[in-house]
Amino acid sequence: MTHEEVLKIGFEHNHWIIRIGGCEGSATVTTAEEINLLCRSQQGDLDAFADLQASLEPAMRRFAARLLGRLDNVDDVVQDSMIALYLNLSRIHPPEQLRAYVFRIVRNRCYDDLRRMKKRGLPLSLDATGEDGLDQPLGELLAADGCSPEDVTCWMLLAMEVNTAIDQLPEVQRQALILYAEEKLAYEEIAAVMGCSIGTVKSRLFYAKKALRQMLPAATLEAIEGE
Repeated sequence: MTHEEVLKIGFEHNHWIIRIGGCEGSATVTTAEEINLLCRSQQGDLDAFADLQASLEPAMRRFAARLLGRLDNVDDVVQDSMIALYLNLSRIHPPEQLRAYVFRIVRNRCYDDLRRMKKRGLPLSLDATGEDGLDQPLGELLAADGCSPEDVTCWMLLAMEVNTAIDQLPEVQRQALILYAEEKLAYEEIAAVMGCSIGTVKSRLFYAKKALRQMLPAATLEAIEGE
């Protein structure tokens, strides 16, 4: 496994894949439209900020849910993060760093939430999946793509197994991998989110991916890489 390889779960060539494959990690995920909306928001355009919020919210919710390990507090974290984003619009420069700035806000709000739960003696990780233990959104997407029930079950079980392994990684490695593989952030953006150097990001990704290959059963790796 090379330094540039990454776990990938997604839709490609009209079918769902779960594999460990190449990804350079060099392209920014902040779009030209988001940059335009940010610039207009910084000038006081409330409609532009509403559109920017709609563009960013799905990724913010997904990242918060992955860090918290549950869904019950995601709404509060996202709402608080949106308020913080609005209050600090003028500090986002260059605009290409928008998503890195947003993910850092979400990360800090998640940490605040986890610290509060720890003080109250509440469990820090709850099952954020559906009642059947499966990731419902992925299941719905697979079914909508015309996959057979058997294929849906197979891919859902593989996804669960991979996510379980990811959640067993050391926290800094887990966060780096989520930002890289799931949110498509570049190395420099992950460094900005996590407050570390690009070299540290690459190191965390390298050891995270190495650990995943050691944790996943040979049959799972064969199924993933056989696609």
